[in-house]
Amino acid sequence: MKKYANILHIMGRKFNSAQDASVLGGQIRQARIDRGLTLVSLGRAVRVDQSQISRYERGQMISVSKNLQKICNFLQINDDPSRFSVASTSLGEKVDELIRLAPEYEPAVMRFVDALEALLTATHSAIKSAGRETHPAK
Repeated sequence: MKKYANILHIMGRKFNSAQDASVLGGQIRQARIDRGLTLVSLGRAVRVDQSQISRYERGQMISVSKNLQKICNFLQINDDPSRFSVASTSLGEKVDELIRLAPEYEPAVMRFVDALEALLTATHSAIKSAGRETHPAK
């Protein structure tokens, strides 16, 4: 009976958003590639169909299933949906969360942030030179 209780506990854990599922999917894909595994070889190792693994890697999941847990255990990835919440309130918090969850993407994220800052600076300069200085709402 304990075995079934554990399965029900696993099945009850849902992701907060599609973004959260996507983060886990990206980590699964990266871990598989880092280990030199194909979808077929991972599927054979964990006894999960390669098409289902592919759907997981694309973030097409709502909750943690038994098969998803087998994949995460094999790849040594934490599958707890609560640790993937990217529902932060500010953009800075979202960037920090993304880097924390997927540190391998930090260089790309930082280039993106730098580009946003450059765009903001250019826009501010253009507005100022046009004599339309903006002021924050009070």
